[in-house]
Amino acid sequence: MKRRIIPAVALLFLAMNSGAWAGPVEDFKKGNALFAAEKYAEALELYKSISIQNPDLEYNIGATYLKLDILGLATLHFKRAQRLRPDDEDTQANLRFIMARKTDREASTEHGMAYRAMEWVLTRGSVAGVTHVALGLYLATCAMATLLILLRPRRGKREIAFAMALLVGATVIFAALALARISRFEDRSQAVVMVAEAPVRQDPSSHADPVFILHEATVVSLGRVEGNYVFATLASGHSGWVDRG
Repeated sequence: MKRRIIPAVALLFLAMNSGAWAGPVEDFKKGNALFAAEKYAEALELYKSISIQNPDLEYNIGATYLKLDILGLATLHFKRAQRLRPDDEDTQANLRFIMARKTDREASTEHGMAYRAMEWVLTRGSVAGVTHVALGLYLATCAMATLLILLRPRRGKREIAFAMALLVGATVIFAALALARISRFEDRSQAVVMVAEAPVRQDPSSHADPVFILHEATVVSLGRVEGNYVFATLASGHSGWVDRG
């Protein structure tokens, strides 16, 4: 398991653009120093006082909660870091470590090679990066089409048409990847169990029989809501109703 702490380098570019960021960067550095000195509660207080959205900050908060053995909040912040930077190996390693430490270790569904290959593709790079590539390809296609219309070359039309077809195909592929990434990491509602135990019931009622128990740090996908209950689904596919209170 990796518990590395991100240095303030990742935030320094903010300070270059505005003096207003000098305070958060200094707090980030001080938080790192407190973490290194094993003063985790004080480090956590400083990290949480920084009001910016940054994957390194979320990672460090998660690592500090992990040192304090608060697995639910550690998982929450590692998940936030993962949403902001999906392909970070250290974040994934820490989430796997927490999964191994959990009271219950729900079995995830075994997927085939095609699914794993698609999952690999969907976790490469950022949503913004994939979107920018798709936009660049689209603009290149438009520029080539405009030149073809205005210049009307007598030769090479077939080659130009072939190049345009390649650009259109690449644009469609990257646009589809961008939409899939947004759906995969941005739109899916998830929650992390913060209490020691949360019973999962057959029906949205306190009188319904529990079918299994969720424990702290378990990640679930959320579905429809009825009253004070929400329908929760584990990665393994097991599901039921959980009291939101």
